[in-house]
Amino acid sequence: MKNGMQQTRKQILWGLLIVAAGVAFLMNREDMLEVGMLWTWWPVILLIFGLNNLILPADGKQFMDGLGQVAFAAWFYAASEHLWGLTFFNSWPILVVVAGVCLVLQPLANKFFDSKSKEM
Repeated sequence: MKNGMQQTRKQILWGLLIVAAGVAFLMNREDMLEVGMLWTWWPVILLIFGLNNLILPADGKQFMDGLGQVAFAAWFYAASEHLWGLTFFNSWPILVVVAGVCLVLQPLANKFFDSKSKEM
């Protein structure tokens, strides 16, 4: 996917997120929704951006960035909700491991995407 297509996809995603925020605030104003409770779900926004990078990535860096964003969103949600006994205090080393794995795998992902682009 070329840079123009990536820019279009990001612009659409940002536009949809802004519309969703506006609708949420309007619903809050009309007492149809408590916006404060949505704070728990903010990692979903990061998850969406990560998935956006994983869908038809242009190169290995974009793919690994998307994977890292998805992993960070999952960690943040698990730590904030104390899933599996995880807290920010006891689980931050997971982020160090994820960052290291992403750094190690990025050259391999770049090589994979370079070979795929040469086949086309």
